[in-house]
Amino acid sequence: MSLALHDLLACCRALENDKATERKKEAERFRRLLRSPEIVQELDRNSSAKAKASKQLTWDAVFRFLQRYVQKETESMQSSKSNVTATTLATRQKKMAEICSLIKYFIRCANKRGPRLKCSELLKHVLEVLQSSYCCSAYGEDYSSLLVKDILSVRKYWCDIAPQQWQSQWAIWSFIF
Repeated sequence: MSLALHDLLACCRALENDKATERKKEAERFRRLLRSPEIVQELDRNSSAKAKASKQLTWDAVFRFLQRYVQKETESMQSSKSNVTATTLATRQKKMAEICSLIKYFIRCANKRGPRLKCSELLKHVLEVLQSSYCCSAYGEDYSSLLVKDILSVRKYWCDIAPQQWQSQWAIWSFIF
């Protein structure tokens, strides 16, 4: 594993830190690392069909770290007090927007040169978020946009979506609208 990917792996692991301030710092570092053409090229190479058999860091592996980060941040927000000041509420909304922004950035970065992520995992994550009442209220608008603009607009993903996932998706859409 190259030094650049090693840095990305260390950053991904740090996204699961118990301290919110450390996770925030690592989320910013994560975004910076994804701007590196070297990291993007290596993730592309490792994610190709030929390289998937090896134990290399791939776009899908990084996405799994990112999913755990979203889960950790959501749990942190859920466990905090519900009766809060307007300032605290504004801070939470900003945090939710930052989380969604990071997810969108990652998916767009991964798929910029063609679909790189496993559609089933991507769709599973989006549907789980939209089916959870708390997550849907926190991230629903952004995740719905992500679903339409970055998943359903990719023709290759259409064939990868299982019939039961289409049904789940339509059930969610009818619930939302």
